[in-house]
Amino acid sequence: MAKLNKTPDKNFILKQLYSGVVNLTFTKKDGEVREMNATLVTLLMEDNQIKESSPNPPDGDKNLVVCWDIDANAWRSFNVDTITEYKGLVNRA
Repeated sequence: MAKLNKTPDKNFILKQLYSGVVNLTFTKKDGEVREMNATLVTLLMEDNQIKESSPNPPDGDKNLVVCWDIDANAWRSFNVDTITEYKGLVNRA
C-alpha cells in the first residue's frame, strides 16, 4: 500500500488493526523514531496476552492507540499525532 499523504484518524487505524497487521513509523516521547508492525487480531497474539476488555475504550484518549507489536510480542502504544509514516495494512489476518 502506498504511503498516505495525511495520517489517518484513530478510528481508521483501529479498523485496520482489527483486520490484520499495520506498518507505521512514529516518534516516541523520548524523540526516538520507531517502526512497528502492529495488530489487534487476537489470533496473532500470545494467548496469555489477550486482553479481556478493549485496549482502546471509546471513552479513552482520542489520540492514543494501544496495540500488539508482533515483532516485540508485547503491548505498545503510540499517539496518532506522532505518526511520521503510515503504510497501512501489510498483511490481512
